[in-house]
Amino acid sequence: MLRPLGPRQGRLKCCGATLLSFKAEKLYVVRAYIHIRVEPGKVPEVVKQLKALPEVREVHSVTGPYDVIAKIEVADTKALTDFLITRIHKISGIRDTMTSIILD
Repeated sequence: MLRPLGPRQGRLKCCGATLLSFKAEKLYVVRAYIHIRVEPGKVPEVVKQLKALPEVREVHSVTGPYDVIAKIEVADTKALTDFLITRIHKISGIRDTMTSIILD
């Protein structure tokens, strides 16, 4: 919620100073790891496509039950859901995913 300008802020504005305003909810970021199973032989192409997405911060091919792990940052849990459905699950070669939200 934006507050009205106080006397000091009003004087700064009159002198040409720029005041920054923001909404508190925009400061929060949801970070998550997406564990991805990939069709055989498709790991390099999936990694390449993941690296092209602006929400993706890191991508690693790994050993174990999943083939790739991606670390992502989005604005909120709704953005996370949208990202998974409209971006990740549409990448050719991805069989399934498991997402873990980072708590700390």
